[in-house]
Amino acid sequence: MSNRPIRPILVCMVWRGGERFERALASIEGTLPHFHRVVLSITGPKFGEDMARATAFQEIHPTVEVICTGEEWPTMQHQAFWVEYLIRSGASAQDWIYWLAYDDEVRASGVQAIVNEAGSWPLVPGTAYFGPWAMRHEQPTQLWAGDRRERLESWTSFPLDGPAELAVEQWVTEQLRQPTYIQMSGSVNPLQSFIDLKDLRPRKRGPMRIEMAVASATGSRSVAEFAEPVSIIYGRSNSDRAAYGKRARKEDMHLATWLARYSLHHRRAATTLTAATIGAVSSAVAAAVGIKDPPREEWRVRGTVDP
Repeated sequence: MSNRPIRPILVCMVWRGGERFERALASIEGTLPHFHRVVLSITGPKFGEDMARATAFQEIHPTVEVICTGEEWPTMQHQAFWVEYLIRSGASAQDWIYWLAYDDEVRASGVQAIVNEAGSWPLVPGTAYFGPWAMRHEQPTQLWAGDRRERLESWTSFPLDGPAELAVEQWVTEQLRQPTYIQMSGSVNPLQSFIDLKDLRPRKRGPMRIEMAVASATGSRSVAEFAEPVSIIYGRSNSDRAAYGKRARKEDMHLATWLARYSLHHRRAATTLTAATIGAVSSAVAAAVGIKDPPREEWRVRGTVDP
């Protein structure tokens, strides 16, 4: 067994990043020692502005890896691109992936708070890690310019009174009954979960519901959150999150199939997930015909944290 500290591979997905990507790079720069590898994956032209920013960052930090699709690709195709790159470049399916969006930040103080003296992250095989998330709110057309010393709200997908770890089927069921804010940025999951999304059928076409799909990879038994937020999220009213509910329902068929596959591998989860899926479909039908409104996303704030 290797004595190497347990550190995830940071993958930053970049699409038309601009100044928000520069902000993300600044946060990555301050946390490089906490990651086994850092991969900047650009979807766009090879000689575009995002690539220029990425390669300039790489010149200062030569261990950083920069890859580019050459043109703009949809999210799931872009994700498959960096998954294939990691496999080709020697990553193991058991390696952990810290997933970061170009417009968010690594929260250095959160990472430092959760790693041990050897620099290892508290990552347990069979667990998917989502949240909590330190939140800032940004205008759609204006870069956030507030006081970086102000404390941040900490948002969670778990019950406010605990626990901070649930069985996969329980966490998914709760999300289908009462959606909360959930976010890929700052999540930590095994590379195998992303390989499954890339290779298994049916193919996932869009990013909505991706958190539940990643969490319900067959290798996962539970979903947990860290003791501290390890990312800072910049919420904007024109982001994917703003239209999440309506757009996410278009991915429900994929999720239903994904959960059925999970149930075949984890029989204990079958009854719970089947009931949850039927309930979600019934709610979607009722909303479609105007019988009742779909559940609105709940924002659960578990206090505040330092930046």
